[in-house]
Amino acid sequence: MATVLVVDDQAVSRRLTRDLLGYRGHRVIEAPDAEHALHLAHAEHPDLVLTDVLMPGVDGYQLAQKLRSADDTARIPIVFLTANYLPEEAQPFAEACGIDKVILKSADPHELLQSVDDVLRTGHDPTATLDPGRAQAAHLRAVTDKLAETNQTLADTEERFRVIAEQAPIGIAYGDDHGAAHYINARFAAIMGMYPDDLLGREWMTCTTDDLHSELLAVISSDMPQRQLRHRSQIQRPDGTAVWLDVQLQPLQQDSATRGFICIVDDVTAITQAEQARRDAERRHEAEEHARTTERIQSLSNLAGGVAHDFNNILGAVLGYETLLTETISDLAAAGTLDERTTAELLSDLRNIRTGGERATGLTQQLLTFGSRRLMNPTPLDLNAAIRETTELLHTTLGPNIRVITHLDPGLRPVQAEPANMSQVLLNLTLNAHDAMPDGGTLTVTTRNVDTGETGDSPDLPPGKYARLSVSDTGHGMTPDVLQRAVEPFYTTKPRGQGTGLGLATVYGIINQLGGLLHLTSSPQQGTTAVIHLPTTDTPTQTPTQPAPTAGGGAETVLVVDDEDGVRDITARILTKAGYHVLTASSGPQAIDTVEKHHAPIDLVLTDVVMPGMLGTELCTHLLSHRPGTKALLMSGYAGDIITDNGSLNTHLPLLAKPFTEADLLNTVRTTLNTPAI
Repeated sequence: MATVLVVDDQAVSRRLTRDLLGYRGHRVIEAPDAEHALHLAHAEHPDLVLTDVLMPGVDGYQLAQKLRSADDTARIPIVFLTANYLPEEAQPFAEACGIDKVILKSADPHELLQSVDDVLRTGHDPTATLDPGRAQAAHLRAVTDKLAETNQTLADTEERFRVIAEQAPIGIAYGDDHGAAHYINARFAAIMGMYPDDLLGREWMTCTTDDLHSELLAVISSDMPQRQLRHRSQIQRPDGTAVWLDVQLQPLQQDSATRGFICIVDDVTAITQAEQARRDAERRHEAEEHARTTERIQSLSNLAGGVAHDFNNILGAVLGYETLLTETISDLAAAGTLDERTTAELLSDLRNIRTGGERATGLTQQLLTFGSRRLMNPTPLDLNAAIRETTELLHTTLGPNIRVITHLDPGLRPVQAEPANMSQVLLNLTLNAHDAMPDGGTLTVTTRNVDTGETGDSPDLPPGKYARLSVSDTGHGMTPDVLQRAVEPFYTTKPRGQGTGLGLATVYGIINQLGGLLHLTSSPQQGTTAVIHLPTTDTPTQTPTQPAPTAGGGAETVLVVDDEDGVRDITARILTKAGYHVLTASSGPQAIDTVEKHHAPIDLVLTDVVMPGMLGTELCTHLLSHRPGTKALLMSGYAGDIITDNGSLNTHLPLLAKPFTEADLLNTVRTTLNTPAI
């Protein structure tokens, strides 16, 4: 085992050499420079000195001279280990300094170990003595050649970087830690439409908007090497051209301090315009799709209204005749004309007819609601109170596995709606959420005020003040194709017999008729959110009063006008049975003719709204102008022509909605007759 002194200013090189020699079994002592090496050499008298050639201060050549000049170190073998000189380059001054061998740092480790073993075995060649003059001249030539080579390398490197910078497809600016640019490449100047010299100093910052200049300087002066700035902005060049630029600013760090900056600029105008064109195309596509969906829903709405009109007339006749039959059979049974068993069977059949008719009536009302043609009487409503009342009732329906969370804005403004409307909306949305969470989940109900400019998720809302109601579940969600058809009537994904497909259609109709907007968002396994915006009002809410019941029946003369024979007949029979004197007509012109031939007073005109040839409203206007003392009552199964968009009447005349019960008819007629004329 030998003691080897390793001299190198690079700690990594010393460690690698130490590990390699230590693996061979040698004892290694280290020195980072010539001064420490001389001290160790005189103190330890190593068997070999392995030294780098180029080192700061005293280099390997000068170290060898001093070792050879001292009596106690003159015969220590010295090996040059160099990365800067080839062996043939270093050999002349190595021989002049009495160096025993020159080895490249990049040499194979086995070659290094073998060279060390050879030198240790043979020892220092006594003929290799120091020749100061020859060594000085040889070293000078080697250093001069190496400097010339290094200068050429630096010149080549500088030229390569200059070509790269000047011909780079992106703009490059380089400057100091005060934010002043000292170099601007040609591309940077071309992007800005200026000369490079005009962008020196801090003028390069015109590549961003004025409001970013202070942030640029803050990044440059920062001592955090990881801090940088990336920004895309639109600027105007001196010629007035607007361009979009991507700017990336990176501070340059040295010795843990900022020593300058480099800024890279790229003209992304074409990319930005293409992205904007794509977004515009997507928005146009969404708008067209929305328009098609709206048109389809509107067509379905009109269809639903028309069907409901005809269906209500049929149902009115069916339910009216059922009522008369039930009363007749009950009277016959009381008189002993029918036996008890026959009476029970007949009444049971009639009850089944009544049940079916009432179910059909409910379905018809849902169709009217979807078509936004249902008669409403919206008043200022506390939406939060309606939510609390409804959610309390729904806890039992939802079950223990579904948690209900409410975030209700205490300052929520009142909305214009009916309590029953909002109860139905919340009920339908909640039941849908329940079906979407069979294994349990969370239902979140949120309200808050929204003013114009805050409705980014509902761009179709006109300017105004709204209350926003959000109902979100954590259920299985909907696919895009299902979501697109979610509000269509009779569309359902439930198995046959488990849903009518009218839940969301009803919600849509109510909200639409109240002047609001329903917006659904959903995706598979991500749940569904229904967002509703309803117009608010500054009118405070009031406690509704229940109207006093009105007794039916009377002796006045009533003119019944309806183009449906069944409805006209059953209405006349009910009124006649109640004591009224009844006249009938199947159309507006026939009603006018009947009035002209009837010289006695007519106390009330009860007319359908939608009839061929003349609408009921037109008939009332004509009759009331000729007989001012006559009162009018409208009836309709589809009041589309006389109600406003929010469901209120577009006339001062009262309206009886079809289908109606005997009690509804008699009470409404009596109330109308008892109301003083305006």
